[in-house]
Order: sequence, then structure tokens, then C-alpha cells
Amino acid sequence: MPPHGLKSAHSQASASHIQQSTLVIDHLIAALAGDPSCTVLRAMMLVDIHAHPNTTQAEIMARLNLDKFSVNRNILWLADHGCIDRVAGEEDGRVIHIHIAGYAKKNIDLSLTYCDGSHKRLQDFLDTFIKGFQERRPTLRDVKLLLTAVDLGEASRSVLLNRSNIGPSTTGARALDELMNEGLLQRTSTDG
Repeated sequence: MPPHGLKSAHSQASASHIQQSTLVIDHLIAALAGDPSCTVLRAMMLVDIHAHPNTTQAEIMARLNLDKFSVNRNILWLADHGCIDRVAGEEDGRVIHIHIAGYAKKNIDLSLTYCDGSHKRLQDFLDTFIKGFQERRPTLRDVKLLLTAVDLGEASRSVLLNRSNIGPSTTGARALDELMNEGLLQRTSTDG
């Protein structure tokens, strides 16, 4: 992370569309407790909660066309990591309303600055990556590696891993290998 945080990076990289997309992913990772292993679907759920304050799990399921198990598992994770607050309804205590919390809200707000403030545009951006993976749910780490690879062009594994700044190098290397095995990235002559 740059010495002055994501806001500084936000200002510096506004020239390139790919760099802006990479910053969106950085803000989403920060919104999700700094965890790049979160799925893109979890990020999309958090964006949906931001767009619909006071929502419920049933409403999220309907809007995103998700099953109850997936929504429940992700809501529990988001609550356990301080990304959302759950509040019992005033009229019916069985209804739980969901609100985005502090740092998650701040970082979703920052990611929306690259999408003209449009939650739909941000969700469409994320959906592109969900649909691009055939066999598994992509993580924000996967997306960051793909965007960094596009930004760099041909680069060695070590340069790609260093520039993507996605956590431990061993985890990044495994993610990179998976992307290559799936045919989403190709090995270059600089890989050796």
C-alpha cells in the first residue's frame, strides 16, 4: 500500500482505466476487512447492501438471485468481520435489517467514485468477473492478478506478484498458477 493509503493511490492512478479498475478492487478488499481471498460474489453482496440500506437477507436473495445458504454464509462472514451491522426490526423482531458499517462504507464509497457513483455499474463490473470463471468462484485476489497482468503486459511472475500486492507471495503464487491452469493467464518467456 502506498505510504499515504488508498486515497493517495486513488489520485495518482486516475490516468489508466485498468489502473482505476485495480483501485476499485483495492477498495473492495479494504471494505472486506483487507481480505483478498474474499469472493467477488461477497463483494457484490456488500455493494448491494450499500445500495439498499436497511435491507434484509430475503431482499438480497431476490435482487441477486442467490440461494439462502450462500446469502446466510456471506452475511455471517460480513457481520463477524465488522463489514455490516444487523439490527432487529422495530415492528417485527424476527426481521433483521442489514446496514453497511464504518470502514466498509468508506471503501465502497471510494470504489463508487470510479463508477460515477453507480452501484449498478460497480455490480456489472464485478459480474463480468463472476461470469468469466467457469469452474469456481473468483476471489478479489484473482481479479487483482488479472488486472495487474493486463496493466503490465508481459511480466515475470515475481514482478506480477510484487505489483499486485495481494498478501503472502505463496498464496499469490498458487492463485497465479490456478489462473494459468484455467487459461486466463499465459506463461511468458520471462517466467523461465
